[in-house]
Amino acid sequence: MVDLSEYRGIFLEELEEQLQLIEDEVLRLEQIGETEDGIQQFFRAAHTLKGSSASMGYNRLKEVTHHLEHLLHQMRNGERQVTDELIRLFFQALDGMRSLQSEIAAADHETTDVSELIQRLKTFGAQGLHGHDRGPAVQPNKTETPLQLFWLHVWLSPACEMKLPRLHLIDAKLRDLATVLRMKPELEEIEAHDSRVDGASWMLSPKRNIEELRQQISSIMDVESIYIEEVKDSSLQPAEEKNPAQPEPESRGLPDPLEALPATADKIKPQTIRVHIERLEKLMNLAGELVIDQTRFHLLNRRFHGQYGANGLTEELGQLADHLSTITRELQENMIKVRMLPIEQLFNRLPRMVRDLSYSLNKQIELVIEGKETELDRTLIEELGDPLIHLLRNALDHGIETPEIRRSAGKSETGTVRVAASHEDNQVILVIEDDGAGIDAEAILQSAINKSIITAEEARYMNEDEALRLIFRPGFSTAAQVSDISGRGVGMDIVRNDIERINGMIDIETTKGQGTRFRIRLPFTLAIIRGLLVNAGNATFVIPMSSVAEIIRTAYGEIKTVRGQPVITARNQLVPVVWLHDCLGIPRAETTASSIPLIILGRGEKRLALAVDTLVGNQDIVIKTLGSYIGKSDSTSGATILGNGKIALIIDTASLFFKAGSLV
Repeated sequence: MVDLSEYRGIFLEELEEQLQLIEDEVLRLEQIGETEDGIQQFFRAAHTLKGSSASMGYNRLKEVTHHLEHLLHQMRNGERQVTDELIRLFFQALDGMRSLQSEIAAADHETTDVSELIQRLKTFGAQGLHGHDRGPAVQPNKTETPLQLFWLHVWLSPACEMKLPRLHLIDAKLRDLATVLRMKPELEEIEAHDSRVDGASWMLSPKRNIEELRQQISSIMDVESIYIEEVKDSSLQPAEEKNPAQPEPESRGLPDPLEALPATADKIKPQTIRVHIERLEKLMNLAGELVIDQTRFHLLNRRFHGQYGANGLTEELGQLADHLSTITRELQENMIKVRMLPIEQLFNRLPRMVRDLSYSLNKQIELVIEGKETELDRTLIEELGDPLIHLLRNALDHGIETPEIRRSAGKSETGTVRVAASHEDNQVILVIEDDGAGIDAEAILQSAINKSIITAEEARYMNEDEALRLIFRPGFSTAAQVSDISGRGVGMDIVRNDIERINGMIDIETTKGQGTRFRIRLPFTLAIIRGLLVNAGNATFVIPMSSVAEIIRTAYGEIKTVRGQPVITARNQLVPVVWLHDCLGIPRAETTASSIPLIILGRGEKRLALAVDTLVGNQDIVIKTLGSYIGKSDSTSGATILGNGKIALIIDTASLFFKAGSLV
């Protein structure tokens, strides 16, 4: 027997896909009502999960999907209509399946008691359109009809990674719909000899119309094509076996029903494959090492040119270096693209959450999602989940007012929350905004004073933007009471930390009475970035180019002092100056130069001038984590290996702004 545990990862991927499809369809049912396509999609998802969970031995999940499928079958046949009670039951079934999914993923075992849920599904399924039990079906008078036999040939998609479970599912379905007399090859043969077989054939006598049987089997996931031939003689052999010129394929050693496929049913080759993420991570690491070696190769090339001058050997070496750079860049770009995923899979979690919270808060809220197709590194998508959900919950709880308050303010009773993603200047922009009450900066200041986050003296010098950013301080909250949704005095500082940890930046805009907007800027990927190399003291450091607004050189005399803080005037804006040496505890080198290079860092509308000794240049940087042994540093976010083989620390620019505090 084949060990089905090898299919567990594939099953879990399919389970997540089908549960998300079911959630989308239930939400659509609630919002716009029943559609034929929607019910068909819903039915097919439940049907697929029933078969795959049965094949994998997850019986509780199989039972839930079986009774869910029964309700959907009634809807497809026009026996049942959408009601609020039915929608609630669908959501309860979905929650039960989600619980089972978590248990299967964590321990490969179902522990949730779904007996009560199954009983509710059974009871509801036994009720008619008006809630009454249906009586026993009236059996029509039957007349004897001649027995019809057919060979049913089924081909699975080449992209199907669960072929044996799929064949188990098809076999079980056929035995429900027909009397099966024979299967070629038998499931036991497939398990014992070749579990990768692409299809099988069944000789059967259908209990219903043969075309209805065809439709039922066609609806099963990964079934690519079906061919049916009627058995017209006593040999009971499929047509292709009578052709002596048609040998069985030697590669399998088993009868192959695919040879009987008509010319019109030729396969479409699969355009995608599934690859384990660990393999992609390994390839990305190797590409990163190649980037480092390519940089070192260029340095060696320049040294050879400097030492030996231009000759045939050095020219050939230069051409090889240029070609290596081109190939490395293309490999790097394509590896980054392979890691990219649409942000849709993150956004898909939001509609259900908004729906449930709207009910619990007694608010009317419309969720608008834009830019689902925007691509982002899969690692960033995973890291964004918690911050995004927290911002959205705050918008629903604190931002959107109750219908009564909105009505009295002359607004629509239904509030709107918008979540949008887009590409901008080689970055990904994520926006979460609402048309709610906005944030009162004065209330923010007073709450911060009351909680001893700032002093009254500090509050006196804060402008509105500085006051708003106090919400990102640890322990800050303006909630009148603690709730299960928000207001526990924690959260927004975690949101900021999570975003800055992935080299992102978050800004806030608000208008009292009109709404609030959070704007998050993120890099495309965390694996390889463009970095500016600088020297401070006797060491080289890297500044992420995504944080660099511009680079200037200014005379020492142009640096002024305001309230004890060095500043310069850049583009009619007063910009604080900090020395990288001071941030890292490095002694400043003595210099006789009359000017100093300044890197103007940007964070939203804020600017900060970073003073360094010299500028080296910019290049692609492969980020390496510092590891748990070193621990987290306040001023660095990682390290990289330079072309000369030395290590350079990557500066965490967000920490520089934080240290500058109210000066920026």
